[in-house]
Amino acid sequence: MRYPIDAVIAVTYRCQAKCRMCSIWKIEEYEEIPPDIYKKLPRTLRDVNISGGEPFLRTDLEEIVKTVHERLPGSRIIVSSNGLIGERIVPTALKLKEIFPRIGFAFSIDGVGEMQDYIRGVEGAYERVITAVKGVRDGGVSNIRIAYTLTSENPDHMIKVYRLAEELGVQFTMQVSHESDFFFGKNESAVIKSNTGNFSNEQLKRDFETIINGELSSYNLKRWGKAFIHYGSYLLASEGKQLFSSCPGEDFFYLDPRGDIYPSVLHDYIMGNLAEDSFDTIWKSGKSDTVRGKCLNDKTPYWMGCLLRKALLKHKFQIGFWALKNKFLKIKL
Repeated sequence: MRYPIDAVIAVTYRCQAKCRMCSIWKIEEYEEIPPDIYKKLPRTLRDVNISGGEPFLRTDLEEIVKTVHERLPGSRIIVSSNGLIGERIVPTALKLKEIFPRIGFAFSIDGVGEMQDYIRGVEGAYERVITAVKGVRDGGVSNIRIAYTLTSENPDHMIKVYRLAEELGVQFTMQVSHESDFFFGKNESAVIKSNTGNFSNEQLKRDFETIINGELSSYNLKRWGKAFIHYGSYLLASEGKQLFSSCPGEDFFYLDPRGDIYPSVLHDYIMGNLAEDSFDTIWKSGKSDTVRGKCLNDKTPYWMGCLLRKALLKHKFQIGFWALKNKFLKIKL
C-alpha cells in the first residue's frame, strides 16, 4: 500500500473573488472541519498546500497551520491566497512565519492591471494583491511565489506576470486551467476540457520559450525542475499531451473543508471523510480501491504541480538530462 506525499487542503470554500476559471465561489452551503481534525493527516506527507476558497477568511488559520506543522514537522507548507484582504493577510502571514519560519505563500496573479481585475471578477484586485505580496515580502518572508493560471482569455499576460515576479523578487509558478465537476467547475475559459489540446499560438510559444530558457539559465536545480514543469504545461495546452502519468488517490489527495477526501482536485470521487474515520481506515478501504480504479480509467490529461511531485521524482534523471541538454542548446518549441 502506497501512502501519499502530497496534499491540497481546502480549509474553506468561502471566497471574495468571482474567478472566471473557477466555480468555488458559487458554493453556498459548506461545513468547515475544526483544526484538530488535521491531526489525523498521514505522516508521510512532504508537501501541503493550504488552499480554499480563501484560507485567510478562516479566523483560526493560525491554529490550523500550527496543527499541521506539529503533525508534519518535516513537511513543506504553502498557503495559497487571492490577496484581496491584505489588511488581514499581512499580519496573519507574519504570525504564521513565527509558527513555521519556512512557510511559503502563493498569491494568484493572472494578469497585470485590469486583466487581473477581469479574471478575478473584483475591481481593484490587482492593486490589492500587489500590496499583499509586498507587505508579506517586506515583513521578512522569503518563500513567496506568484501563481499564474493560463486561460483562454489571458495568454498574452503570462510573460507579463513572469516579468512582474522578477521585478518583485519572488518565484513564478504557472498552471493551465482545467475543468472538474466539483472543484473548478465547467467554464468557457478553461484550456483543458477534453483529450485534445489545441490552445497555442506563435506568441505564446515564444513566451514559453523565454520562460523555460530563463529558468534553465540558472544553476539552481529547483529552477530546472520548474522549467520542465513549464515545458509540460506547454505540451498540455498545445497538444493535450501529458508527459508523465501519476497516481491520484495514491501519491496525493485533496481534502475539502467538510473533511471529504478525494483523489485530487480533478477527480470527483469521495474516498471517505476524515472527520468520521482515521486516514488509515479510509486509505485502505475497498471504496478507495474502487476510486483508484476509476481514476486509472479516466484518460483526461492533466499537468499540475501538486499532482506531479512523485512522478517527477521518479523521472528525475530523465528530467536532469533534458535540463542539461536544453540549458546549452536553448529550447525551441
